[in-house]
Amino acid sequence: MRLTAKEVLLAATFLSSLGASLAIPVATAQAQTLHSFDIPAKPVRAAMNDIVRVTGVDVVFAETPAASRRGNAVKGSLSTAQAVAALLNGTGLAFRFSNATTVQIYDPARPVAAGGAVEGAIALDTIEVVGSGVPGLPPAYAGGQVAVGGGLGVLGQRSVMDTPFSVTNYTSKLIEDQRAQSVADVVKNDSSIRNVEPTNVGNANYFVIRGIQVGNAAVAFGGLFGIAPNAQSTLAGIERVEVLKGPGAFLGGLSPSGVGGVINLVPKRATDEPLTRFTATWISNSQLGGHLDLGRRFGDQKQFGVRANLLYRDGGTPISQQSQNLVNGTIGLDYRSDAFRISLDAGYQVLNTDRMNNTVTPLATELVPRPIKPNKTYVSPWNYSKFADSYGMVQAEYDVTSNITVYGKAGVSHMDWDQAVEAGSGLRRNGNFTSTGSRYQIDINRYSGEAGVRGRFQTGPLDHEVVISANSFYQARASGLPATLSVTPSNIYNPTFSPNPVMPAARRYRQNDNSFTSYSISDTISAFDKRLQLTLGVRKQFVDINNYTLQTGVISSKNKSDAVTPVIGLVVKPLENVSLYASYIEGLTAGSVVGNTFVNAGQVLPPFVTKQYEAGAKVDWGRLMTSVAVFQSEQASGIANTVTNTFSDNGETRYRGVELSVAGEIVEGVRALGGITFLDSKLVRTANGTFDGNEAQGTPRVQANLGLEWDPGFVRNLTLFGRMIYTGSSYADAANLQKLKAWTTFDIGARYKIERAGAKPVILQANVTNLFNKAYWTTYPGFNLLYPSEARMVSLSSTFEF
Repeated sequence: MRLTAKEVLLAATFLSSLGASLAIPVATAQAQTLHSFDIPAKPVRAAMNDIVRVTGVDVVFAETPAASRRGNAVKGSLSTAQAVAALLNGTGLAFRFSNATTVQIYDPARPVAAGGAVEGAIALDTIEVVGSGVPGLPPAYAGGQVAVGGGLGVLGQRSVMDTPFSVTNYTSKLIEDQRAQSVADVVKNDSSIRNVEPTNVGNANYFVIRGIQVGNAAVAFGGLFGIAPNAQSTLAGIERVEVLKGPGAFLGGLSPSGVGGVINLVPKRATDEPLTRFTATWISNSQLGGHLDLGRRFGDQKQFGVRANLLYRDGGTPISQQSQNLVNGTIGLDYRSDAFRISLDAGYQVLNTDRMNNTVTPLATELVPRPIKPNKTYVSPWNYSKFADSYGMVQAEYDVTSNITVYGKAGVSHMDWDQAVEAGSGLRRNGNFTSTGSRYQIDINRYSGEAGVRGRFQTGPLDHEVVISANSFYQARASGLPATLSVTPSNIYNPTFSPNPVMPAARRYRQNDNSFTSYSISDTISAFDKRLQLTLGVRKQFVDINNYTLQTGVISSKNKSDAVTPVIGLVVKPLENVSLYASYIEGLTAGSVVGNTFVNAGQVLPPFVTKQYEAGAKVDWGRLMTSVAVFQSEQASGIANTVTNTFSDNGETRYRGVELSVAGEIVEGVRALGGITFLDSKLVRTANGTFDGNEAQGTPRVQANLGLEWDPGFVRNLTLFGRMIYTGSSYADAANLQKLKAWTTFDIGARYKIERAGAKPVILQANVTNLFNKAYWTTYPGFNLLYPSEARMVSLSSTFEF
């Protein structure tokens, strides 16, 4: 596959613009940047986490007991050194900068060995906090795979220990170390999340979180829906992937595609240290690619930043006779001062796939046949999928005072979707099915924005963090006329391919437009040095949907409705490293207009509400974080009553579950990331009660993940990686007749660092996913659609920094 002239021109423009920006000389004299601090007196470790969030500096503790000493309050406009000095004054601790961006805290009374290390200390055990290098981002936790906190929608940055929900914040280190290609590769580390389709399959990514589906259109970018690529999100320009498990309507407004959770992408920013990194990649069967990552800061206080990424990959995939071309370019510009911060992000992505695999639907009551081999396909050679996404976003915030911040962000995106694909129906146990080819030509334009004010104040012994915000999302979709290209009897094991079809004209007509507007207010009340925190909030959501008749443009149906969605969360810390929490939050899905075949035709149903109750405990053991969560979700849906011939919003599915998770460093040189999820789902109210009491589709009772990294002492600079993913059996249909077997896959990897005198090291890496090429089916909950499993994939890469 080859790049089009448009894509080549875009890449050339991108690189030339970047080269011009990097030609600006960096100021040789660097003044210390001043930052605004308002940190109450607390243990040194907790306070240093706050300093790291503001400054992006890396922090090293030379002895573990230092973390438990109580530090001073840090307030005012200070440099990093002044802030640390104020914190440690009178504690008996001292600090020093080991380089421009790393500060070491130590006890001067303890004996020091040669080289400045504490006598008897083990180097790897001394690292307590690892900064992100990006001001405003919480630092990485021990092991570097997850962060100690992340964004929580309108509530802003929150520590995991201060969050009354189940959250995980994956870092750029994990993305790089696992060679994650898309969001699907990152979230597969979580036992409560399963991917319906493999990464970069050529179609849209879909996720199932706690049994409830979430589409890639619900992936936020910088906290806003509607900006990230609509089908799949490549990670070349992404610093963090933040995951909230469970609905989040209050936090970010009504989700455009599913309420099982919220996934947010945090764009990369230039760090204080210049970066020039290139990664060359080979992926089976014959994909070659390269990723260039450049970052610089300019100005006498490094207040201006440029971060640019360009990724290109092309060639054959692990699936027989399938090829794929991926181009992704991003640029992030930012300016930061003591009180004002602004950034601009822009990106362009092309994902073209020849012979994309697609779904097949089993015949009702027919047993599901064994899946095809993962590297095989049952679609004709002419199948293709082309996605082109462009997007841009600007964010700004200003500290009016040390306690009041106003902020705003807005973005726009465009997607061009062109597919000619075959989907299967009527699948029988012997593999026979009917293959129907269709042409999809779709344009999607999306606009999103949010503005608000955050304030902090006290009433007696209580601290308040109040947020008032307004949020808006608009989407306009145009589509070509429905076009059937072929209808062919076939077999998934021995397919019959249809001849190349004649493609219809590529005209597109107005199909629908959606407008979601909301207003929210919240107050997080804390006491006893934040040992007790109560979050109360409410959002008023307005929905306006218009559907049009293709060609004529006449409105075929309208939906104007509204809903109020609350949140309540409680965090109690009986110990500094223990958080107990409980919460209630809702998810909203746009309601529908009752069709003409029902007695109540034309009735506008209000937004469907998903209610989640959750309680749990989180324990930070210093280098290992563990958590347990118990939850119940009640998801409303549309339901028909054939007795009264009415359609209402009384359908309901209930999900109950328990999650156990672990992240961090078990012992020196051994890092763990994983968990186990137990899920009990039930169809509570179905049409005429036909399936009441049955298990919800695509909801295994048990899912488990365990990923381990090991630095073997017998080979210096070598790291080995292994991961097991287990998914229990589930049903594809509401009748619970079509059972999907349980499956287990294994991934392995290794990376080796080659040290170079006077230069940065070279990283060599090899990864294998689905090591034993396990075949299995996945399903879209509620749609009876089956998708074949991810094929074994081998990737080799080498990373250079200059």
